[in-house]
Parts: sequence; C-alpha cells; structure tokens
Amino acid sequence: MQSAVPPRIAGTVFTIVMENHSRHEIIGNREAPYINSLAKTYAQAAGYHDPFVHPSEANYLWMASGENFDVLDDNDPIDHHLDSTSHIADQLEAARLSWRSYQEGMGAPCGLKSHGRYAAKHNPFVFFNDVNGWNGTEFLPSPRCNEHVVDYKELANDIANDTVPRYAFITPDLDNDMHDGSIGDGDNWLKHEIPKIMATDAYQNNGVIFLFWDEGGGYPTEDDPPFIVISPMAKTGFISEVDYDTGSYLKTVETMLGIAPLPCVAERDTIDMMTDLFAIPIESEVPSADVAGPSAAR
Repeated sequence: MQSAVPPRIAGTVFTIVMENHSRHEIIGNREAPYINSLAKTYAQAAGYHDPFVHPSEANYLWMASGENFDVLDDNDPIDHHLDSTSHIADQLEAARLSWRSYQEGMGAPCGLKSHGRYAAKHNPFVFFNDVNGWNGTEFLPSPRCNEHVVDYKELANDIANDTVPRYAFITPDLDNDMHDGSIGDGDNWLKHEIPKIMATDAYQNNGVIFLFWDEGGGYPTEDDPPFIVISPMAKTGFISEVDYDTGSYLKTVETMLGIAPLPCVAERDTIDMMTDLFAIPIESEVPSADVAGPSAAR
C-alpha cells in the first residue's frame, strides 16, 4: 500500500545517533570543533530531551517506534525479540519508500549479536520479529533483514551507485559514537563522514541529517542531550527552546516522508513536530495510522 500523501521532502532523512553526552558537554567544548561548527551553522533544538527511559536500548527502540516496549536493559535481541509491526520500517515499506540501517563494525548484515565494537542495542531494527526472522524458537534472518540492516561500509557503495535510500539510520561503532571513545574521537568521525553525506544529491535535494545523542541525564535540563538539524532547509544559526522529545523527532520524520504517525505513539496528536527548526514548512496532512505489511524492496 502506498502512502496517501506524497513525501514532504524530495531528499533523504538521515539519522546519526551518538552516545551518552549532555548538551553542556558538547556545545561549546573545544574538543568538538566540528560539531560546534555544525551547531552554529544549522539549527539546534536546545529544548530537546530524551524520553526519560534508560539505558540506551530503550531510547533506540523509541526512535524507531515511539515506545520502548517495557525494555529497560541493553540485552541482545535473543532476550527482546519484539512481536510488533508498529515501527517505522513497516511504515516505510507500506509507503514503498526505501530504507537502510547502517551499522559501523557490524560486518555481516542483520547483526543479532553484539561483537567487537558493534552493539546490537544501538540498532533498533534487529529487535523486531518481522525483520529479524524470529519463528518462536530461533532466528531465521530473512532477505529483508540482510538487505536493509547492513554494515556502515555499504553507505559508501550506495553513495557511489546513487542508491541512497529515503531513510537512513546510522550508528557509529562504540568508539566513534563516544560511548567508549572520547568526545574528540566522535567529533573526528563526524568531520570525516558527514561531508560525504552532504555531497550527495540525497542530501542536497532538500535532505536532512538529524544528529543527536541517545540520552543525557534527563534532569536537570542542562543534562539533556544535544540535537542538531543539518539541512539545506534548516534555519541558519537558529536555536529553538521548544520542549521536544524523541517522539517529536519521530513524528517529524514521518511527516517529512509522508507516512502516518505510528499508532503506538501515546497521545500522538499532541506531540509537537520540530517545525520551527526549518525555514520551509514541513507540515502536511498524513494518512490514517493503519499500516500495511511489508511490500517494498529497498
């Protein structure tokens, strides 16, 4: 089933998620000159906070589905294989929009076990049974998972082949996302990788990069994580003080791509979209929230 509403933007929605730093640790920090140059050039959501669920895994699930399914640990999918079709991958495929999850250090596609510098807890899509192939007793990863959940190196191939998907979820490895590495390590990784994305038609044709950290302390406000919107459509040097959370991010992505809000998002009609960060309107009427089953290739 196609979306009843055309995508609001022509480019790709990229999401890059970093780890475990509060806004005051990043913004203004000399160890993060590249990130701060992005913050000054594009738009910041200074009122953003995570959904107040911890640890990391719960936040990543929220990014893809609008809830954490009562998951409150960082265990691999073997402990949390979720029998839910209420997530953005199913929405995208129902609307026949391409998507990929790019995971640095994962190696073979559809990584269901953490290893080396790859953490499954930072890869929300491998937790959903209609992606990971859980049959009730074991995982039988399908071509769907192998095609859509891939190592980060595949992004370079997609850029070279002009096959960048409409939705790209990017997770650096545990060193480069600042989880185990330093702020400087993460800043250097972003300085090396983001310009590659910004050089693509997928970005330049009114695409957007949402760069944010999975969680901060939550309270007080200064412990909330940074959130930067990088886009030709972003307001230049703008700082928003509006109270946004991860549900706002997800609803904004859905609206930009012309897909319905997920039915599992509690009080979805009252969640604010991050409209003030953009110089052009991103609102559009969206179809009803019922989502058809997977029907599209990448």
